[in-house]
Amino acid sequence: MKNVFGLKKTVLAASVIAASLAPAIAAAEVSGTLGASSQYLWRGQQLTDGAAVYGSVDYAHASGLYAGAWASSETDDTEYDLYAGFGGEAGGFSYDISYIDYNYTSGGTGATDPASSADFEEVHVGAGFAGFSADAFIGVGEVGHGDNAVDNKDNYFALGYGYDKYGISAGYYDFDGDPEVDGTLADYTHVDLSYAVTDQFTFTASKIVDQEDVAGEETWDDDVVMSVSYEFAL
Repeated sequence: MKNVFGLKKTVLAASVIAASLAPAIAAAEVSGTLGASSQYLWRGQQLTDGAAVYGSVDYAHASGLYAGAWASSETDDTEYDLYAGFGGEAGGFSYDISYIDYNYTSGGTGATDPASSADFEEVHVGAGFAGFSADAFIGVGEVGHGDNAVDNKDNYFALGYGYDKYGISAGYYDFDGDPEVDGTLADYTHVDLSYAVTDQFTFTASKIVDQEDVAGEETWDDDVVMSVSYEFAL
């Protein structure tokens, strides 16, 4: 779910919250999605050299509990994410807390960068009101496995606003460690703009607007990443 939230993850969080708000008449609901995008865009980063296909299967209970699995193609790899949580709404205020487990078929023993093929986990806490949203993704457990594993202390935070078919969000990735000493990524901030032509067809533009300067490390401040996605329910 390098996503699906963040903002794929944010998008996914919103979708599972919506699913959890189904009428109490339906005690439980199973749903699925299939989609494709011109780029795998995640938290301001472009994770594929070209198009990606993805899909999900979700279970939502009227109580607000939900669980699901999400998978996507990546360059030379496949990602699959497992998640479970609780969400709801009261007086126009929405809330969600969930656990997300990111996995990679390459073995998940990559470097400490969560944008690499290293397995990792996060706890997500989100809230929304009147079109505004706030999300925090807190790193837990370890990044990678075996001798390459390190404690996951990387955190990601996002604020967003949506009106009609338009959306804007800003995210900040706070990486643990000193990039000049241990080679971790430099902290950065990015902004996403999105336009939903239909419920299935969405354009997104993302730009990293500020990244810590680190000697010898490439920065992406000048890059604008565009993505077009199409998703439909099964």
